[in-house]
Amino acid sequence: MYGRHPEVAAIIKGHETTANGILTDAGSQLLYEKFSSNVSTVFGLSASVGGSMITLDISATKSEVDGWISDLQTCLEDAWRKYDPEEDESGTEFMRIQSMSMDINDIIMNYNSLKYDLDDIELEFENAVRLYRSPVRSALTDIRILYHAENDVSGDFSGFNNVSVYVHGIEDTGEDFFNSAKDAAQDGDIIVFVQRDGKKLYSRVVINRDGKTIIEYDEDLTELMNDRAFVNKEGRIHFIYETTHKNEHRQETSDDLALELNKMGLMNGETKIDMFGHSYGGRRSLQFAMDYPDNVRSITTVGTPYDTNFLATAANNVRWAAELGGKNPKNTSDFLDFNENNRNNKDGMDYSNAYTDMTSEPLSDDIHQLKSANPEIYRKLEEMDITAVAGYRTEYTVNYSPYYSAPPQEYKTNSDDTVSVKSQNAEILGDLIDERPQIEVEGTNVFDPGHVYEVEDEDFIKIMKEVNIKQMEKEHK
Repeated sequence: MYGRHPEVAAIIKGHETTANGILTDAGSQLLYEKFSSNVSTVFGLSASVGGSMITLDISATKSEVDGWISDLQTCLEDAWRKYDPEEDESGTEFMRIQSMSMDINDIIMNYNSLKYDLDDIELEFENAVRLYRSPVRSALTDIRILYHAENDVSGDFSGFNNVSVYVHGIEDTGEDFFNSAKDAAQDGDIIVFVQRDGKKLYSRVVINRDGKTIIEYDEDLTELMNDRAFVNKEGRIHFIYETTHKNEHRQETSDDLALELNKMGLMNGETKIDMFGHSYGGRRSLQFAMDYPDNVRSITTVGTPYDTNFLATAANNVRWAAELGGKNPKNTSDFLDFNENNRNNKDGMDYSNAYTDMTSEPLSDDIHQLKSANPEIYRKLEEMDITAVAGYRTEYTVNYSPYYSAPPQEYKTNSDDTVSVKSQNAEILGDLIDERPQIEVEGTNVFDPGHVYEVEDEDFIKIMKEVNIKQMEKEHK
């Protein structure tokens, strides 16, 4: 502070004491470096630090720096307020205040630069907190499930032994699965549709000589619980789950789905879950099975990209173009993947979602890691019935040669012109997949993709029925 004006020097001395106190309390090397790069020309730093832990409130620190700026501005205002030009005939005092003004402005510039760097630290800290919050959240879910099991805590649907869970893909809702579940359901089955806004719709299926009837109870669970089929608990629960964020990462879906099923009384040793997933919902279903292998009996997916996906990669890398096309590649939850490649950034905040996941990770990576890290869970996956259904469209080659003619050749093209039949059939997962059926679906091209028709395709609904009946028969053997 050599050569600094006395009143400024006195203020800076106070700032120096406060800054070193902040750094000592925080013990953060990163924070020390940010202070040093911005204020080392203003005052000295003597705090001893050596860790990466940030134990302070960044907002409070920025408020402290704002106070420092205010101290200097007030000092300068007081100097000008006391200045009397009639008593300063030589202009010496004027020049002194001008010099002090330049000094203060230079210091304030350094302080503002520090505030910008503190914003970066805050974002980095928030990203770190979100990164470690996810496994903690998963662990808390497991603890809740264990608590319910150990203490025989029941839910409204406790006692049902067969549950089908339907999970939609990205940029989607559960409506298509809701319609298909009605078609696939048998007499006495109960349908529960959990919508994104938290609303729950209940209905029951009746089949008699007059055909199939869906008795809708809307949101009235009490009336449903008085229904004979509910009391007897002989039918199947068809649970259509709409994710909180439509493009959230599969791990977030797995955690939330487990919580919801646990509250309903369906995460226990007696209830067996048959998972059905469409598109990215297949990845979500497989994640749930890896997280809760003792609860899942079978997995059936349709149109699922088990490999990385070109369309998702393009949307993730050129988000503005995807948004022009009506997609929302930035839609996400608080989940952050430990794999740095499975992330993107929005306004300084890292995030992981369905788009980053399909850009960076073929599901074979997770399966191979699981096989080596936890062979017991992998063995349980092998015991599940896993079916990977591929949707395709039929097209024909046309010969335009003037020299010879040939009849059009029929060939299969991908249902959405981006996810190959090979990827949908999960060939990269090898023997883990038990069946790989293929169904022809509607659609014409990438602008009218067959992908969107897969869930309500009659052939897929037939597969849903067959899986549900087969799994219940296995349970009764």
